[in-house]
Amino acid sequence: MKIRTLLLFLSLLVLNFNRSAAEDFQSLLADSCLTGAFVGMAIKDLSSDLPIFDHNAELRFSTASNLKLFTSAAALEILGPECRFITSFFTNGNLDKKGHLKGDLIIVGGGDPLISGRFRQSITEVLEYWTDSLSMNGINEIDGDLVIDNMLFESDELGAGWAFDYLSYWYACPISALSFNDNCVDFRALPASAEGMACQISFSPTNKYLTITNQTTTLPAGLENTFDFVRTWGTDNVKFFGGIALDDTNGITDYVSVDDPARYCATVFSDMLKQKSIRLKGDIAMLDRGRQSPRYNYSNLIKIFDWHSDSLGLVISVINKNSQNFFAEQTLKMLGVVIYGEGSYKASIKVVNSWLAEIGLTRDDVGYNDGSGLSPMNLAKPAAIVHLLDYMYHSDNFDTYYESMAIPGIDRSVRSRMASHPLAAKMRTKTGHIANTRTFAGYLTTRSGHLVAFSLMVNNYTAPEGAIDNWLDKVCSFVIDNY
Repeated sequence: MKIRTLLLFLSLLVLNFNRSAAEDFQSLLADSCLTGAFVGMAIKDLSSDLPIFDHNAELRFSTASNLKLFTSAAALEILGPECRFITSFFTNGNLDKKGHLKGDLIIVGGGDPLISGRFRQSITEVLEYWTDSLSMNGINEIDGDLVIDNMLFESDELGAGWAFDYLSYWYACPISALSFNDNCVDFRALPASAEGMACQISFSPTNKYLTITNQTTTLPAGLENTFDFVRTWGTDNVKFFGGIALDDTNGITDYVSVDDPARYCATVFSDMLKQKSIRLKGDIAMLDRGRQSPRYNYSNLIKIFDWHSDSLGLVISVINKNSQNFFAEQTLKMLGVVIYGEGSYKASIKVVNSWLAEIGLTRDDVGYNDGSGLSPMNLAKPAAIVHLLDYMYHSDNFDTYYESMAIPGIDRSVRSRMASHPLAAKMRTKTGHIANTRTFAGYLTTRSGHLVAFSLMVNNYTAPEGAIDNWLDKVCSFVIDNY
């Protein structure tokens, strides 16, 4: 009798606790910043394997960059964290005793997103390694062409549904089997020495790849900057317009996407050959899906060397911590190459959808249409995101996945988020934002030491974005402090 009474007491205690928790969450959902918005929540205690709170968790929301959680998880599980992208160097000729390569130098793109200054001393450091490797192989002159085989990926270089007005900017750069510097040219713009004069714009790496029209002007001190740029689609013609205030000593640092990433890489590499005193007598020749069929049988050619990227684990950290769209799309394309031998969006998305089905998620749960979440066509249920986070919690790749996410108050994408909360450093998060969409998901550790997976999704809001972000942080703080 005493045991039955105790069980009844505990049941009532849990019931009252759950009722109180639901009331607290409903109070959070009543925030005025959410008026008219479409809100979804799924929160689960992974330590006890029990749900904490759901709201519209089985409805589908626009994901924005929360979709990267699916891309990075699928890549880790299918390819493994130690997978590397390989760029290969071949020749169809031979090397004479004078160091002259009697034939073409052929570079075969392997999808590497890390041919850049990221994690290195300079933007061109990898290209310098390439030229040094040629020198170590005794090559000081190339009699033929610099041939770029860019055919690993199909010619569908943009995700479905990407907005046309995104395409000049770094976050919507084209995808390519051979890429360089995130397929962008870095630039810095500063005001001139007097009002009315054109702003000063410098580029890195220094080259003449872009065709520039500078229609900017230096504005009077104290005015708001209006500086912007646009690249004409299908070209590398870039127009800079608007202005920068005279007293803005910091200026503007940004990145303009290029039209033909493989040619861009080849152009900068040919400049590097010249700097390293390796003479290229021929021209840059492009092999890709849009131009012609392969003209080389690589089994009959001489391989000079392979360049291996850093590990996929590092790539995944860039995808999730930095929310880097280009890295996500490159990784997605490699899934199609590895599984189906086809570097197309169609094949690659098929790989991800098949993997999602294996872990218990249907196309009704996740509408997956690109690798990064830039497309507004991407949809997911909050419950599906928590299901994914729960699945990865039990995976052998969990540590890599967990540490790939951003730490509030520390990592760039969430540096201003929850910075004052004492347990924010124990969070691992992924943000998401495109037009009318703010999402926040990941893992947090409560004051009681429980690990919690959460997915918070807000669509079609009218409040300022900062107000929505503050609300998302408030929900996380509430869970940390009360569970």
